Formats: sequence, structure tokens, C-alpha cells
Amino acid sequence: MKLADTFVRKVKLKKGSKEDWYSDGRGTNFYLRVREGEQKDWFFRSVLGDRTIKRGLGAYPTVSVKDARDAIEVCKRCVGKGIDPRDHFDSLKNKNLLASDDLYKFSSLFRDLIYHHTNLTDQKWSDSHVKRYTGLWNNYLAKHLKEKSIHNTDHIELLNVLKKIKTDPIPLVSGKTDLKRYNRTTTAIYGKSLLNVIYLFAMEERNYAGDNPIDKIRRNSIFKKGQVKHHPSVEDEDLGMLWHNLKTLDANDFSAMIVMNLCALRVNSLVNARWSWYNPTKKTLDIPAEFMKRGEDFTTPLPQIVIDQLNMIKEIRKPKKDDYIWLDKGGERHMRHSRPLMLIKKWCPYATAHGVRTVLKLNLERSGQFNGLAIDEQLHHKNRNKVSNAYMKDYDWLKERFPIVDYMVEFMATHEKNYLALRNIGEIAEKSYE
Repeated sequence: MKLADTFVRKVKLKKGSKEDWYSDGRGTNFYLRVREGEQKDWFFRSVLGDRTIKRGLGAYPTVSVKDARDAIEVCKRCVGKGIDPRDHFDSLKNKNLLASDDLYKFSSLFRDLIYHHTNLTDQKWSDSHVKRYTGLWNNYLAKHLKEKSIHNTDHIELLNVLKKIKTDPIPLVSGKTDLKRYNRTTTAIYGKSLLNVIYLFAMEERNYAGDNPIDKIRRNSIFKKGQVKHHPSVEDEDLGMLWHNLKTLDANDFSAMIVMNLCALRVNSLVNARWSWYNPTKKTLDIPAEFMKRGEDFTTPLPQIVIDQLNMIKEIRKPKKDDYIWLDKGGERHMRHSRPLMLIKKWCPYATAHGVRTVLKLNLERSGQFNGLAIDEQLHHKNRNKVSNAYMKDYDWLKERFPIVDYMVEFMATHEKNYLALRNIGEIAEKSYE
């Protein structure tokens, strides 16, 4: 009897019988068992060595006639090689499970996560975002997790991996290694964030039905930061003195310090500036995203005093467009990162280079003349107001920021004038005393 699809579909248990067996023919080793409730199962029967074996191959119609025949041929080949078909299918099942487990390995999920957010979503991750997560993965997480599956990794293990970011850190790009000052808490927080994103990706894209162990460690003390460090700024009574002394510097240093003080640029953005960024017609400096802390392109307006200085330098040097604007003392490379701080401390030992941003923010707010969003945009701070972001996210406030830098020119000039007046009074008093 041939076990054709029509026969198998229509055959029923004979009256009074508990189970019926049907063969596909002599030597085929292919059998169908029919039981009560129209339960139909496939079987392979054969002799292996000195024993008879019977191996189930699944139920019809879940396993079709064709699939059952294919399985029978596999069983025959196994017996011909002296292998029990059960062992073969168990091995195959384990391999399939392993393949399934590979899908949930951290290494596979991280790779697919990056691809998903750089190619398949409308809001693609920026290059800096990808670079940060890739660095975290390669430097800290991969060596502990790349071969592990999220199915058998708990929150304790993940917490221990994140702790190692702080206890066994790699050297920073800057070369800083002092763990008391640079304790990698922020790095550990970013690591926790990356692991959380991996689990969310697995849930959304891999049908992962397990728990997210990050939920159990979110508030662990290793992620608690200390108080935000205050960067001391130049005090009001010293602003005039500082401005007056900065004018004694050469054009290279003076123009750099003007831009930092009037435009509140961070040191890294300042010292990496190229002539190709400078637009004397528009009176702007266009800074690429890679040199901004937020990882976004930024344009700062420049006051006329800066335009005059830069045009003078350009006329003397005849630079190429990719040359640095502000050079070190040797004139071969860009200004050293330590130079602006050294110049400020020369006259104001208590102050920091970052403190010039405080001076701008504080005094613009005090004046009451400028929109707070325009001030924050000049500082390139992120607007955390979701409502205003929805309406004005792409507005750069450049038009409103030109008056800001012009105001700072007058502000510093006024303080210099007051400083000189006080100094003259002091000199006159000193001569009178003599």
C-alpha cells in the first residue's frame, strides 16, 4: 500500500481497533499509525545491529507526507552507517538550538543593533553615537560578554562587568589615568545604557521574552555621580585687568583668547579650528560635529575685533584652507590645549579656561537683554524642553547670537575702562604719597 497524501488524509481508525498500522510497502521502513481521535503518526522501523528499532518522526499533518518521506531516507542512511536515527536527530536538534542561541549572543545582537539604527530606522544614530557605543563594546564589554547569550546572563554578572569599567579601565585617549579624578562613572553609565538598548532590541526584533536584567541594577551605587564640578571663572573685578593684559599678547594668542572669552568656545573646538571654517563675509566660524561636545555641527558668530585680527593673521601667513588658525609657539601644529588655561592663570591664578563660559552665561542673563534659548545655543547646550524642541529644534538662533558677542565686546571694554580708571587713581595716589 502506498502512503499517498489522499489516503493518509482520509484514513480512519477501524471500528473496534485501538490502533492501526499501515506500511508504505515492503522494504520501505515507512509506517503510519492511526489511533483514536484521528491521531496519525509517522514511524521508521528497521534493524540496527542485532536489535529492532522504531523511531517516531512526528504527527500528520504537522509533518507532511513529503517531509516524512525525506526523514525516512535520512533514517535509512543513518542505519546504513550504523548510526541510530535518534542520535542523528538529537544532534541536529542541538545544532539548531545552538544556531538559535547564536541569535541571542551579545556579539550578534550588538552587530545587528548598530546596523538597525544606522540603516533601517528613520532617526538614524549619529556617527559620534555609533563611535561611542562601539568603543564601549570593544574596550569594555566584548571581552566579557561576546560569547554569552542573553538567555543565560543575569543581572549580577552584568553588574560585575560594569564594575570592571571602573576597577580595570583602559587609558583615556588624553592619557589620563588618575582613577580618583577620572573614575569612569560616566563610562559605566554609558555601558549600562548600551546593555539596556541591546535587551530592548532583542525584545523588539528577536522576540526575546525574558526579563531585562538592567532593570534590577539601574539604581546601583556604582552609577551615582559626585557633585558636578564647578569651574571657577574670572571674578567681575578682575575682568577688566584680564582683558587689558590679553591685549599685550601677540595676534595668535590674543585672537584665540578673544574668541574663547567672547564666544565661549570650549578649548578643544578652539585649538582645532582650521581656516576652512572661517567665513569673513558672514563673520562666522563653522565648527564640524566631531569637534563639538554634543557631536553636532555648530556655527558661532564672530565680532568685528576678531575679524580684524584673523584677516591680519591670514594676510601675513598666507595659509592653506586646512591649516590650523591658532598655532603653538613653534608654528608647526595647532595651539596646545593647555595654552588658554596657562594664559588665564597668568593673571587670574584661581580661574579655569572653562570658566569663561560661566562669565558669558551669568552676565548675559544679568543684562536681561537676550533670549535664554539664544544664550544656551551660543554655549551649545542641549535644550531639554521637549515642547520647544518640537517647534524649534532646527533653529540655530544665529541671528540672535550676533548681538550677544557684540555685547560681550562692549562688556569687556567697559570693565577694562573701569580697571584703567582705578589703576590711574591708584598711581596718582601713590605719587601724592611720595
